[in-house]
Amino acid sequence: MTLDQKFQKKQYDDIWQEHCGFLDFSIFEYMAIQKRLLIEQIELYSNCELGRRIMKGKKPSTVDEYRQVVPLTRYEDYADLLLPKIESALPSRAILWIETTWEGGKNPIKVAPYTESMLKCHKSSFITCMILATSNKKGQFTLRGRENFLYGMAPLPYLTGIVPYVISDEFSINFLPSTKEAEKMSFGQRNKTGLKMGLQKGIDLFFGLSSVIVKISESFSSGGNSGGINVFKNSPKMNYRLLKAWAKRKQEQCEIKPRDIWTLKGLICAGTDTSMLKKKIEYYWGVKPLEIFGGTEPTCIATETWSKNGLVFFPDVCFYEFIPKSEIEKNIDDPSYIPNTYLMDELVAGNEYELVISNLKGGAFARYRMGDIFKCLSLSNEEDGIQLPQFAYVDRDPRIIDIAGFTRISEGTITEALELSKLNITDWFAVKEFDEYKRAFLHLYVEVGADGLQGAITKDIIKEHLSIYFRYVDTDYNDLKSLLGIDPLMVSIIPAGTIGQYCSANGRNLRKMNPSPFDVIEILKAARSGSGKEVF
Repeated sequence: MTLDQKFQKKQYDDIWQEHCGFLDFSIFEYMAIQKRLLIEQIELYSNCELGRRIMKGKKPSTVDEYRQVVPLTRYEDYADLLLPKIESALPSRAILWIETTWEGGKNPIKVAPYTESMLKCHKSSFITCMILATSNKKGQFTLRGRENFLYGMAPLPYLTGIVPYVISDEFSINFLPSTKEAEKMSFGQRNKTGLKMGLQKGIDLFFGLSSVIVKISESFSSGGNSGGINVFKNSPKMNYRLLKAWAKRKQEQCEIKPRDIWTLKGLICAGTDTSMLKKKIEYYWGVKPLEIFGGTEPTCIATETWSKNGLVFFPDVCFYEFIPKSEIEKNIDDPSYIPNTYLMDELVAGNEYELVISNLKGGAFARYRMGDIFKCLSLSNEEDGIQLPQFAYVDRDPRIIDIAGFTRISEGTITEALELSKLNITDWFAVKEFDEYKRAFLHLYVEVGADGLQGAITKDIIKEHLSIYFRYVDTDYNDLKSLLGIDPLMVSIIPAGTIGQYCSANGRNLRKMNPSPFDVIEILKAARSGSGKEVF
C-alpha cells in the first residue's frame, strides 16, 4: 500500500509508526539493528574486489573484528575504482551514481554508487523528514499528500536531486517548478520560478540549503522577487494574502516577509551553516525549520525530531563510529597516528566527534571518514521520551573550510591559488570566520616578502588576484558570490616573519587551516607588538 493510499484511509498512526517508530527504540535495540545490518554488509563486501581490498582479503565475523581489520578510509582509497565507475568491483549493482565536490581543481568531483536497497532506504528516510517537518508533537503531523513543495536544491547527479524521483511512486507532491521543468533551468532560475509559482498556487513545504533559503528570503523581503506578479494567474486565496501583506507594509512601513504570504506546513533545511541561520529562517518564514543531515557517501542519515532541537541518526542507513576531538587533534599533528573510534552507545554528552560511516545495503564505503564534526548534545531526551543520543552539527574537519555548503577549501586549494597568482606571499594561514549577518567567509592572513611590501602590494590587490584564481581552481567558489551574494574572501597582511618566529618560540609548526583560536590571538598580538606594525 502506498503512502497516498494510507493518507486516503487516514492511517496516520500506522504511517507514524512505520517511519518514525525508530524514535521509540532503546539504545540497546538501536545497536542491535546497527550490528545485524553491518554483519549482512560484511557478507556482501567480502565477495567483491573493493571489499577484498579494503578488508585486506579477510572476512570479519563480528563487529569488533571488523573494526580491527578494516582501516579508517578516505576517498583516495576508493577513487581508482569509483571515479571510472567500475561496477564489477562493487558489492551490489549500482542503480545510480551520485556526484559531489571533492577538492577544487586537484580533485574536482567524487562519485558514489547507490544500490536499489540504498535508494529505498533513502526514500523512507526523506519521507520521515517530511513527516517530522510537519510535526510539533509526537505522533501528530500535517503531511497529507498533494502539497505544493518549493524545492530549492540541486538536481541530479547531486544527492538532493534524487528526492523528487524516489518519492513520486509513494505519494503525490506538486514540486515548484516540476522536476521536468527544473532540470532545464539554472539554480537561480529554479528558485525564481518556484517562488513565482508559489505566489500563484501557494507553498506548503520548502526544502533548501540554509544559506540559499536565507538569500531567497532576504531578496523577497527587499522586493527582489516580487516583480512580474500577475494577479489574474493567482488563486483568490493567494491574492487575498498578497493584498493583506501589501496593506500591512503600507500601514506599518515594514518589509513583506515570506511568512506574510505563505503559511508553511513544514520547512526542511540542511548545510554546514544551518545552526547559525535557523533563527533567521524562522523569522522570515514563521515556522521552526527541521534540520537534516546527509551526504553523497552516506545518503540522508540524520534528522531532527518534532521538537527540532537535535539530530538523531537513522539506525538502518549506515553503521556509525565516532572519533573524539582529542583524537582528531592527535591525528592532525601526526598523520601516522591512528585515532580511536567509539560506537553510538559509548559516547559522552558534551563531547565533539568526527563521524565515520560504513555503508549498509550494499554500499561502497567502509569505516569512511566523513570529515564532519558533530557535538553529542545528550544521550537521551527525557522530555520527548527519546532514549537515543541527539547531536548538533558543528562544522567540517578543521583542515577543510566549507563556505555555505557550496565549496570546500583545503590547504591544497589555497596553495595552488597562491602559486598561480605569482604574488610574493611567503607564509600564510586561513581561518573560517562569520560576518555580522552570520555568513561564513575565509579569512586569509598572509606575510608578503620584502620586495612585495616595497612594491606596495595591498590586501585589495591580493584579494583581487586570489579571487580570480580561486574561481579557476574551484568552480563552486564563484557560486558563492553570483547566487548568494557572499564575498567569501577577506585578506589581512601581517609583518613578514611573524608566523616563523611564533613557531620557533613554541617549538612546533602552525596548522595552516583553522589553527586554534589561541594560536591566532597570540600571532596577531605578536604581529602588532613585535614589529611595531599593524595587521592590515
